[in-house]
Amino acid sequence: MRVDLNRRALLLAVGGSVAVAAGVRAQGAFPSKPIRIVHGYSAASNPDTIARVISPSLIETLGQSVIVEPKPGAGERIAAQYLMSQPPDGYTLYLITGGANVISATDPQTPFNTLKDFSYVSTITLFPFALFVGANSPIKTFADLQAAAKANPGKLNYGHSGVGNTLHLAVEYLKALTGMKMEAIAYKDTGQQISDVMSGRLDVAISTFTGYHGAMANKQVRAIAVTSKEAWPLNPDVPPIAADVPGYEVVSWLGLAAPAGLPADIADKLSDAVKTAVARPDVKTRLEGMGNEARASTPAVFRARVEADYAKWKPLAKFVNP
Repeated sequence: MRVDLNRRALLLAVGGSVAVAAGVRAQGAFPSKPIRIVHGYSAASNPDTIARVISPSLIETLGQSVIVEPKPGAGERIAAQYLMSQPPDGYTLYLITGGANVISATDPQTPFNTLKDFSYVSTITLFPFALFVGANSPIKTFADLQAAAKANPGKLNYGHSGVGNTLHLAVEYLKALTGMKMEAIAYKDTGQQISDVMSGRLDVAISTFTGYHGAMANKQVRAIAVTSKEAWPLNPDVPPIAADVPGYEVVSWLGLAAPAGLPADIADKLSDAVKTAVARPDVKTRLEGMGNEARASTPAVFRARVEADYAKWKPLAKFVNP
């Protein structure tokens, strides 16, 4: 009987060792199966395109398939909540935008918290916004806009793409710093917004360079100022708002996040793969052609950016929930 018990103990011990070894091998072999990148926008959207632009390089570096999976709707809430339901093993990633961080910071009803619910891998792109006026507008500079707004408080209007998003709050933040008074008008359709800027029905609009690229090229609109701290390298002729309003800066981003608790070694491996991707000339050219600066980061640097932006936007919740 003693022999049988000893034999049983030995078998259990060996079996346990094999299981542990298998677990170690599985960890060391990351990734050993396809990786999914989910995002909160429709197919062919800017985030969807960016995910597909970097995917071939990720496949090459990581040696596994990368599947891009749109989960659009509810201001990224659907995609974010889906990510939160997944294990933090690196096989499900979230192409998160700066807009999701704004929502988390300003809307107490948001079902996710960007500071608590996600691990961060790397930024992929950074991009500012710009203020646009019609080609025939008497407003030629940001100083002109500021003077007109102060001389006619509440009579000027500005267009943005949705209450509570980064574009809306970027102007509300600017108004808070300067005392400017302008009425906000939300547009669901960028084409209609551009049309109203061109005709003068809209005094000024805030958008991305990408969104207004065609109208700028056709000289139907002018960019009078950019929201980055300094002139943006991809549009160097557009002066920064910060030249007139020291301390003002709004630069948004896209990057890869994972569920909270992602092991550091996996985060680092994924971060290195993103760094390799955005350094490729073909990828960099594609991203810059979409108005983005290709910018990878370490997980720690990405988290620090999220935390700093969260602190900036949190006081502006009153503009979303008056």
